[in-house]
Amino acid sequence: MQVNDSKRQPKQMNGFQAFFQAMRIKFKYLDPWIFCSIVGLMIFGTAMVFTSSTNMATGSATSFFVKQSIFAILSIVILLFLFAIGIPWQKRSYRRAVKYVMIGLVVILAYTRFFGPVTSGARGWLYFFGFGFQPVEYFKIAMILWLAMKFSDVLKYKAGPGRQLTPMLLNWHITLLPVIGMLLDLTMPDVGGFGILLAIAGVMFLAAGVPAVWLCIVVVLIITVLVIMPILIPYLQHLNFMPYQLQRFEAFVNPWSAGDSGHQLINSYYAISNGGIFGRGLGNSIQKLGFLPEPNTDFIMAVVGEELGAISIILVLIVIGIMVWRIVMYGTRTRNMEFCLILYGAAMFIMVQVLINLGGVTGLLPITGVTFPWISYGGSSLLAWGIMMGFVLNIIGRLRLEADRER
Repeated sequence: MQVNDSKRQPKQMNGFQAFFQAMRIKFKYLDPWIFCSIVGLMIFGTAMVFTSSTNMATGSATSFFVKQSIFAILSIVILLFLFAIGIPWQKRSYRRAVKYVMIGLVVILAYTRFFGPVTSGARGWLYFFGFGFQPVEYFKIAMILWLAMKFSDVLKYKAGPGRQLTPMLLNWHITLLPVIGMLLDLTMPDVGGFGILLAIAGVMFLAAGVPAVWLCIVVVLIITVLVIMPILIPYLQHLNFMPYQLQRFEAFVNPWSAGDSGHQLINSYYAISNGGIFGRGLGNSIQKLGFLPEPNTDFIMAVVGEELGAISIILVLIVIGIMVWRIVMYGTRTRNMEFCLILYGAAMFIMVQVLINLGGVTGLLPITGVTFPWISYGGSSLLAWGIMMGFVLNIIGRLRLEADRER
């Protein structure tokens, strides 16, 4: 008599069940702190875009809110897609793709620099079918991936005993494309974007082993330029050199005597002062009613401060601080140099963009047009952050999986 042991056979999963089972295991290693911080900032940012742009909207009062919501959802979808897929970090196909994307973005930056439309005294935007985007936002991501890839190759295969590391890391094969892209961005002119690119590159060079003296030289040069710029402003204005940017720098030095150039910063002061510690209440900003230019983009944090108070800005900074700390923590734990450099570059990207935006809003730095990550209005920026953080969470997921296997 034959015994039917079909009950003992494990039930085979179909394709969809296998896929969802794999995704369930994959998402077990999604860092909840970073992901929840991003989603929370997006929700908060979408709400602040709604309240800060109601006076600007033409037609429907919710037009900015709807657009921001759509791009926030798309950004999360892109982030989760990049987290979930198996990126072939060490394969030739990935490295070739990074190379071609980097070259393509340099070409697009060159086209934007010479043929792009002038907006607010600079060329930085391209428009396709009504959708505008800043190529430099995506160049920042590509540069992080490029430098991490090239530096890790040098450290892995070429930096043998007794060989000097610095000349190899500064080789033109590595630095040419980033330098061309940075110079194109600077001459658009986009001083804020250039500053972010410079900070990212500086941290990645240091992490790869370039002596700190190189970075110190660059910092000293930047400080020297900032110190002597007020003296040079009258001469540069006479030569009509970067007039819009000079007006912004003049407003940074003394907004009260800079005429229309200081208008933004003065009204930002009023907004932050009106808000105090706990704010006037959501939707009750006065400065957004035509007094503060661009209240939903560059100066959205001034509206946040006015409506929800300084405490809300502090809470936002705490959330971003937790995110940056988590990214850096994983960077210090991995033995994979490429992953380490990408994580450090991404952390610096977030941190510097936040500092430059808040510095402009509070008058501690010149206004540069840099937006606040995940909170300022802008679909192009949200998509770029979705891509960047998708790569970051993919790496962190791998590191968490490896750590789990080693236990």
